[in-house]
Formats: sequence, C-alpha cells, structure tokens
Amino acid sequence: MKHNLIRYSMIVLLIGLFVVAAVPANAQGEQTDRRVCEVLSFSYGFVRGETARISVTLPRLANPRSPDAPVSMRIQLLDTEGEVIAQSNEIRLAPGQIRFWDAPRELITVSGEPGTGRLQVRTRIVVTASPDFDPERLLPTIEVIDTITGRTNNSAGKTFLIFVSGPNGRSTADQ
Repeated sequence: MKHNLIRYSMIVLLIGLFVVAAVPANAQGEQTDRRVCEVLSFSYGFVRGETARISVTLPRLANPRSPDAPVSMRIQLLDTEGEVIAQSNEIRLAPGQIRFWDAPRELITVSGEPGTGRLQVRTRIVVTASPDFDPERLLPTIEVIDTITGRTNNSAGKTFLIFVSGPNGRSTADQ
C-alpha cells in the first residue's frame, strides 16, 4: 500500500513538472508568432493650448486570401533625445477601423523651449501583428489641434518611416 502511494505520488509529480515545463515553452512559441513594427514620424512641434492627435487607420483588404487580422499598438511621443515623454495605453485596431490618441500639451510635464514651452517631438507607433502583416497598410496621420476651438492648426499624412524587426532581431528600414 505504501509503495503504491509513493508510485502514484511520483507519477503526479512528473505530470506536474511536464505541465510546468510545457507552458512557458508554448508561451515563447506564441510570442515568436508576432511581428513588431515601429512607425516613426518626422519631427513636429506644439505649444500649450494645443493637442497632438495621432490617428491610425487600417484599411480592409479586398483580397479574401490575404490576412485581415487586427493589430495591437502603442503610440508614443519622443523628445529630441529619443526618450518617451508620453505614451498611450495599448490600442487594438481591426481592419476598417480608425483609432486615435490625444496628447494635450498641458498634460506633458516636460518644460519645452524657454519662454514658449514649445515641444519638438516625434511620434513612434509600436505595432504588434501577425508575421505576415504588411506594415505599409497602416495609414497614420498627425494633427496639431487648437484645444479651445478644436480647429486643426497643422496636419501631416503618411510621412512616416517604418522599421520592421527581421527574423534575426535586427531592424530593416522602409520608407
């Protein structure tokens, strides 16, 4: 009786160890099935009383054989040194949708230029998608909006550089 108890305990222990070892390996496999793209804008400036609105559209594909899965993204504002000074929560973007993130100048604690408080920034959009996702499908835009009137003071269309992580972890740049 005592030997059976020990035998069954060992079997349960071995099954438990197998499950614990398999779960992290599976999670790592799922992570490698994702592609990370960085979309980086040219620089622009905005002052107090203005809001930077970054919008991203993911058009639907007409070809039903092409992948049409949603992507996850995080929008960041970078200062002149490339440091993140403001960041959105994770945003999920499905084909056919538009998502935007507003960054009011008053909520960014960086001082900016003396006297005016003007910030010179770049936008970085970090996108996580399926391995066969084509980052050229993303249509990002930037608007600088007057916070009081809601009027667009400045806007820029698809003037972004796209960096795609390669299979060896290095980035390749496309424009």
